[in-house]
Amino acid sequence: MNRLDAVRNLPLHRYLGVTRLTSDEGTGTLAFEVGEHTVNPAGVLHGGVVYALCDVCAYAGLLSLLKPDQEAVTHDLHVSVMRPAQYGDTVVITSRPVRLGRRIGFFEVTAAVDDTLIATARVTKSILG
Repeated sequence: MNRLDAVRNLPLHRYLGVTRLTSDEGTGTLAFEVGEHTVNPAGVLHGGVVYALCDVCAYAGLLSLLKPDQEAVTHDLHVSVMRPAQYGDTVVITSRPVRLGRRIGFFEVTAAVDDTLIATARVTKSILG
């Protein structure tokens, strides 16, 4: 199993309904449908799900740049939620590297429903190995 498949197959990610997890030249993408496992008591997308999956998307993108003996962990994460996603919406999250050094990587992440931006994130990853 390759590293991206390992991320794809994590029980939490399967539970949240993550699909279309990709990694190419530092850019990551994933999608999921807002459903019973991802809504808050108000019936809209839970903010914690957005935070977690923005982080996952940045990691997925970074995987395409890491050497086989390297790993990465989250150093810092800032998320701004701008509007709610509704039950049944498909959320697409995309990450792109802003700067990648030997030991640290900076990523911009967006979450959108159709063409409507619902959240942005800045994710910093520490590179190990």
